[in-house]
Amino acid sequence: MNAWLYLYFPDMYLHSLVHDYHSPVIVITQDQQRVVQVSAAAKQCGIRPDMPLASALFLCPEVVCHTLNQEYAEQLLQQRALWAYRYSAQIFPDPADGLWLEAGSMLRLFGGIEAFVNTLKDGCQQHQWPLQYGLGLTPVSARWQALADVQTLSLNTVQQQHALQTLPLDKLHLNDAQLLALQRLGIQHLGELLQLPLAETGRRICPQLMQQLQQLHGQQKPPSSLFTPPLKFSEKVIFSHDAEHRNGLFFPLARLLDSLCGFLHHHQLSVRWLALRLLHRELPETRWLFSFANHEYRYEELLQLCRYQLDKQSLRAPVTELQLSVTQFTSRQHEQASCLTTDDQTPLSGSLINRLQARLSASQVSVLQSTGDPRPEASWQAQPADESVTDSLSRTGDWPIWLLPEPVPYPPPADIIQGPLRITSGWWDNRMTRRDYYQVMQDEQLLWVFRDDQKRWFLHGYFS
Repeated sequence: MNAWLYLYFPDMYLHSLVHDYHSPVIVITQDQQRVVQVSAAAKQCGIRPDMPLASALFLCPEVVCHTLNQEYAEQLLQQRALWAYRYSAQIFPDPADGLWLEAGSMLRLFGGIEAFVNTLKDGCQQHQWPLQYGLGLTPVSARWQALADVQTLSLNTVQQQHALQTLPLDKLHLNDAQLLALQRLGIQHLGELLQLPLAETGRRICPQLMQQLQQLHGQQKPPSSLFTPPLKFSEKVIFSHDAEHRNGLFFPLARLLDSLCGFLHHHQLSVRWLALRLLHRELPETRWLFSFANHEYRYEELLQLCRYQLDKQSLRAPVTELQLSVTQFTSRQHEQASCLTTDDQTPLSGSLINRLQARLSASQVSVLQSTGDPRPEASWQAQPADESVTDSLSRTGDWPIWLLPEPVPYPPPADIIQGPLRITSGWWDNRMTRRDYYQVMQDEQLLWVFRDDQKRWFLHGYFS
C-alpha cells in the first residue's frame, strides 16, 4: 500500500532553545531584519512572524533575540530524522522543519495506521516537540495536510479527496507571489485550484505550483534524498539564557542522551565515553569526558550516570551552548552473557560498577579478578574497574569470600563440618604450600581452618 506520513515540527528552531517559557523569545533572520519565529510570551506582547525587528523591539524592549543559525537548523532536522529512523526505514528530510516517512510497509509491524501514528505522537510528547502530521497517498498530499493540520487517519481515496478539497491555500507555505496570484483569481481553497486546468495554473500562477499539483496525484518519491544515519554522533543545544549552575545542564543533556540512545538502538551499539563541550561567552571552552567502567546503551542508566558525573563538576563560567559527541562505540553483540552461566558464576553487575565509579572516582572502585593460582591468598587480585576483564572472581561453596590477611594459629577443632580439602601448590615461586582445609563450626559461626604438613592448625577465613 502506498502511504506517506509527513511530520511537521512548527517553530522547531525556537523550541530547541533552552529557555524560560514565560520569557519573550524570538528568532530573527541572519541579516537581523525580520522575525521568523515567536514564542507564546512574545505573541502576547503583539509580536508576530515576518514582523520587522525594529517593530518587535518597540513592542517588547526586553525580548530575547536569537539569530537563525542555518547550520544548527540543519542539524536539528537531522536529529529529528535520526529519532524517526526508529519507526520507519525510509526517511526523507524536508528542510527546514519537516520529515516524510514511508508508512505503507510499517503498518503491519505497528498494527495499523492509527497505532503507528500514536506511537510517533507519544514520542514527540515525551520530548515536548510540537507536532502536526498529515497522512496521504502521495508525499505532497501528506505534506499539505500536515501544514494545514488536517489530522486524518484514513487512507480511503474518497476521504483523502475530501480532505484535500477543503485545505486553505494560505496554510500550505506557498510563496508570496503564488498567494497573490491566487487571491487575484479569488481562489482560497485547494479544491478551487484543482478545478483549473494544469496548463492554465502554470501560465497564470507559476510552473512550480503546477508541478506540485502534478505530484499531488502521482506516485513520485519526495523531492529530497533518503536519510542515512551518520556513523558518528554529535549534537548540541543552544541556551536562550546562560546556564550559570551545573544543574541547569541536566535537562538539555537528557535530551541529547535520548537522541544518542536512539542512535545506539538502531546500530546495536554501546558506549564507554561521552565527550561534552561547553561554550562560554569568552574563551576558553570547557571539555568534560564522562567515562564508565562498563559499556552502556540504556537511556535510564546513562541519565543516572551523567547525573552523578555532573555533581562532581564545577562551572568556571556561564554556559551558552552544550554539545555531546561520541566517536568510539562497541558492538552490543559482544556483550551478551553466556546462556550457560550458572547462578554461582553470575558476573558482577556492570550497572552497579558504573554507578559506584560515577559516584566516587575510577581510582576508588576496584573489582576482584582471578589469577588462576590455587593458593587462596594468591588466587585473586584487585584491579581498577575500568581495566578489569569480563571474567570476574568466582568461588565454589567450599571457599569463603572473607579471608584473613594472614592465617592465625587455631586450636585443634572439635566440631568439623566438612573436609578435608587438600591444596598443594607453589613450587614455581619457592613458596610451597601443602594444606588440608576444613569447615568448622564454633559459636554458631562457620570457620575455614587448615592443617599444614607440620600438623599445626590455622584459621584462614569466615563463611558469611
